[in-house]
Amino acid sequence: MESNASHRDQVVKPAGSDLLRGSIALVVSYLELRLRLLGLEFREAGLHLLVLSLLLVSIIVCFAGFAAMLIVFLLYLMMLILHWAWGWSALAIAGSLLFVSVLTGVIFTFWIAKPLFPMTFAELQKD
Repeated sequence: MESNASHRDQVVKPAGSDLLRGSIALVVSYLELRLRLLGLEFREAGLHLLVLSLLLVSIIVCFAGFAAMLIVFLLYLMMLILHWAWGWSALAIAGSLLFVSVLTGVIFTFWIAKPLFPMTFAELQKD
């Protein structure tokens, strides 16, 4: 009878290595699920990052155009057509290019304010 009771206790109690193995498996599966979610959001964020990079490049181009066009041909052309002094012509060109740059910058800030990984952050906040 005693041997039967001791045999039952051995069956009920799991070994320490089984508990460790199960815990490691749970941690690995948890990390795997989080990485899958991050991978899905990376794919969704690809287009968002492409638009952001294109807007950033257009801002840089507009500011470069602002500096270059202030000095070169449009200044001379405006002086010839409108018979304005060079200072007023330069101010008009600089103002119009600055307006385009600011408008592009505002569009860029609206796109950059959108969160990239909302589902991942929501899941991590739950945990």
